Amino acid sequence: MEKKQSKALAELHSALHSPVAEMRDAALKRVKQEGEISTVAELIRLRGETDEEGVRRAVDEVLRGLKLEGAGEALLSGALDSQNAEQLPELLACLWECGGSAEGHLKALSQKCVEMGMPVMVEALTLFEALPEWLEDEGDLLEAMLILKQGAQALEGGNAEAEVAMLGMMWKELASRERA
Repeated sequence: MEKKQSKALAELHSALHSPVAEMRDAALKRVKQEGEISTVAELIRLRGETDEEGVRRAVDEVLRGLKLEGAGEALLSGALDSQNAEQLPELLACLWECGGSAEGHLKALSQKCVEMGMPVMVEALTLFEALPEWLEDEGDLLEAMLILKQGAQALEGGNAEAEVAMLGMMWKELASRERA
């Protein structure tokens, strides 16, 4: 039974990348019922490879509706992968909409904010606002706060007032979760 399920999943992943639009579209519809955690990476890859806006929208719809346990973690890990940098703002928006969390990845996400600028900052702030009051990994929290503070300091005095302000808002949001 497990071998049959693995084969079906492999076929589904293969169909997602089919050059035949009908096969790909059918696979996108099947993902909601047959997809597993590993399918998240395939969806991110498909989203990054396609030039078709309709396919991107369909993938976003699936990602926004993820309900599998651990899917948010898989989505954030894939989003933070440097190969998916161009998609990061959109993937973070999908993460927020599916109820995922940035917890445990605050340092990496803060680094991406400083490196990539306003589109990532806006989505990350939304995720930061949705964090629980107390975070498990205080080290990750403190490192993220340091990165945001240093990023804002590096941009001060330049032509990036909006970015400095946004980094400050993000820092303040994270600081509200710091234990006394």
